[in-house]
Amino acid sequence: MLTSGALSDIIDGCLREVTPLVRQGAGSKELLDLKGRDPHDTLLPGIPSARSDELFRVGGVIAVGKKGVDFEWEPFEIACYSPFNRFEGTHHIVHAVETERAGGVPTWLPTHLIGMAAPIKPRFFRYGLERFKSMLTFASLGYAPQVTTTILIDSVADTLAFKLTHEFKKSAEANPFEIIPAYRSLANVIKAATGYDIVADFTTKLAAT
Repeated sequence: MLTSGALSDIIDGCLREVTPLVRQGAGSKELLDLKGRDPHDTLLPGIPSARSDELFRVGGVIAVGKKGVDFEWEPFEIACYSPFNRFEGTHHIVHAVETERAGGVPTWLPTHLIGMAAPIKPRFFRYGLERFKSMLTFASLGYAPQVTTTILIDSVADTLAFKLTHEFKKSAEANPFEIIPAYRSLANVIKAATGYDIVADFTTKLAAT
């Protein structure tokens, strides 16, 4: 059972702590060897369909005025995408960052503060990252970036779903939380909000393989 406060904490942590790490590699408007999720990677129903390379999507209602003793609420939605930008050298790929906002969110409120702003009632949140690694392929007769690690979280109402896929060839690359700062930060956000330790669970399962 996910409380509304926990959902706000997850949104706040992802937007204020994880996303800056995602952008750190190539600047504030670009992602280096990372992009948003594939639109078919949906974990929970109840969230609007994703466009290709969606980094995150959050929606709910926000107070836009007073109506008697209560607030007047209006739906809102914010989505961030990471369309392909360019290849950088032989081993890297760069994606841009584009944010779209709809509904009652005031223009003066920065997107990264949505999780901690009030009065806002989040209804759903989705966050997804795919990490690329340069791989030698016979098809291209050279190196090409391929997705090797994907981390997804979906949340609707009081339900939270999480999925991690990871491909590796060397034992030193077996634990993505040790080599990808953004993934480690995302796991820390989930642990702080819900108490569930993704890293410990993954490490235990990894040791059992």
